[in-house]
Amino acid sequence: MFFSGLDDRAIAIADPDGELYRAFAIERGGWREMFGVRSWLAGLRAARKGHLINRKIGDPWTLPTVIAVEDGVIVGEFRGEHAGHHPDIGQLLAEVEVSA
Repeated sequence: MFFSGLDDRAIAIADPDGELYRAFAIERGGWREMFGVRSWLAGLRAARKGHLINRKIGDPWTLPTVIAVEDGVIVGEFRGEHAGHHPDIGQLLAEVEVSA
């Protein structure tokens, strides 16, 4: 499971047609965001932890994004600045709990 061990309420939604990407205005990266130094460094850190690049489904140029929705309302979000920029899920969950 994609969110295994993070939060029992979390679900991942596949959006191969990009409808949600457009609805939430999720940005697409360019060459710098996808292949720049920060992305390479993040990729090396991930590889050292055993995380390798896998087959990309959907638009490979979308930037990492997490949107927390509860009862149809956006209660938190993270929008990555480059391909290797990922959220601190614990911090995002804490922010969501504080706003609830």
